[in-house]
Amino acid sequence: MSVEPGPTDHGQCREFLRRRAAAHGLDVTVSTAPPIVIGPYPPEGYECPHGTTYWLEPTGEQIAEWVRTGTR
Repeated sequence: MSVEPGPTDHGQCREFLRRRAAAHGLDVTVSTAPPIVIGPYPPEGYECPHGTTYWLEPTGEQIAEWVRTGTR
């Protein structure tokens, strides 16, 4: 599997991170605001090449899937 190159346009950074998570089977929301509630997933942010920090959090649907399948 080839690695998708990082975005050169800052407007594509959020979608790039979402696609990278989806490639690993994760459905996430990507935000520039840190999570209010720290869950069982890593709370550290990811800084894009343009200097913005993004946080990835599983969607409600993703969490429900983990509960249903007993994974994560």
